[in-house]
Amino acid sequence: MRNQELRDLSNWPFKCVKEWHTYFVNGYKFHTDSWSKGRNTINSGVYVKGLTKGGEDDCYWIIQKIYELQYNTSSYPKQVVFFYCEWFDLSRRGTRVDPKTKIVDIQMNLRYQPFDPFIIAQNVKQVYYISYPPFRMDKHNWCVAI
Repeated sequence: MRNQELRDLSNWPFKCVKEWHTYFVNGYKFHTDSWSKGRNTINSGVYVKGLTKGGEDDCYWIIQKIYELQYNTSSYPKQVVFFYCEWFDLSRRGTRVDPKTKIVDIQMNLRYQPFDPFIIAQNVKQVYYISYPPFRMDKHNWCVAI
């Protein structure tokens, strides 16, 4: 976002907030987690390259809600779309990257504890989480991020 857009957004959005179960952005079709349940494709995973205290960390999330806020700008009405998400644990307990193959494993039952659930939709890429086969007991509750 540019400085003027941030100033406009700081003037408060309109009181009406739209909620969506599907949203198209950055060439991807995103769904909320509840909308994806029971469907052939699951489009509720998001990824963003982030900066944390430890340096650069890739963040992996699941979309719970999709909100569109409309606000007045200095020239015309505009909207911003936010994803309300659950983060997976960013620590070594919850996220591992194989140094050789660069495959990212996510511990699906661990969540990031600080409460920071929102991300601007334009800042994310889509990711899919693929479970390991049941005979891989060492990978129980782990998925690969694709």
